[in-house]
Amino acid sequence: MPGYGQEPLSAYLFDDYHDAVVYFRDGRKSAEKVNYNLVESALYFIDKRDGQVKVVSNYQAIDSLVIARRIFLLDGNTALEKVSPAPIVYIRFNASSKYKPQTIGYGLSSELASVDAYSSASFQGMRTDLQGKEREVSKISHDYIIEKAGKRSRFSNFKQLYRIYPAHRATLEQFVAQHELDFNDVAGMIALCRYAESL
Repeated sequence: MPGYGQEPLSAYLFDDYHDAVVYFRDGRKSAEKVNYNLVESALYFIDKRDGQVKVVSNYQAIDSLVIARRIFLLDGNTALEKVSPAPIVYIRFNASSKYKPQTIGYGLSSELASVDAYSSASFQGMRTDLQGKEREVSKISHDYIIEKAGKRSRFSNFKQLYRIYPAHRATLEQFVAQHELDFNDVAGMIALCRYAESL
């Protein structure tokens, strides 16, 4: 079952392509195998006709997806996972990437060494494209989005959440301290949002 964190870090939200039900805005639904690329903010699927991996091109046509019993909405091409129905809370996943260290000799690699790289090679009228620089995920984080009265407010730390509820800042700080909440604990953050809404 896919979780909220992976080791080693992957560009994809899930470890493999999963069965999903895709709900379209026009009322249709379809069963597909999908995965979400965090670095590219792109939804990939396996085309049933030819078995090839493809990228969704029309995100506006998709209303929501259910992947491994998890509900996702698309905000543009960004996937938001709905983790609480009341109050409505979403998670937005973010990935930072960097170029993979280049091989410098003797099987070693370095992010600092200057290594010449070529994108293509030609020989006797034949040309071949060489592999370009590859990227690797260096960090995966997430933000929360709470929906209040039809308006979405995003927060990526406790201070930003306190700004959403300025009249209850001290009470919320006390709740966080008493429950020793960690920002990455999804269940704890949902409890905090429910508590904030109850004030």
